[in-house]
Amino acid sequence: MLKISFWLKKIDGKESNLENVIIDSPKKVLEGELMGTYSCEVYLPIPAMERKKHIIYSSNPIDTLCLTSEFVKSQLQFLINRGYTVSEMESGENP
Repeated sequence: MLKISFWLKKIDGKESNLENVIIDSPKKVLEGELMGTYSCEVYLPIPAMERKKHIIYSSNPIDTLCLTSEFVKSQLQFLINRGYTVSEMESGENP
């Protein structure tokens, strides 16, 4: 599991919040229509977004992590485009 911590602040606001993006390790799907693929769950703390957890699928674990990384990057860019600042990012691996 990978945890990325950052400060999120609305440009016109005075307060900033410490937020965490959590990316789970890829897991092989064992049943259902997507059996044999790999899934990676990601938690995104995006304000005013209904769904905080997203599942990314791909044919192998490396591609799953790459797609998840691109998804997180695009969502953080979405926040920046909406007037938020993202600063002091730090990542770490949880055992």
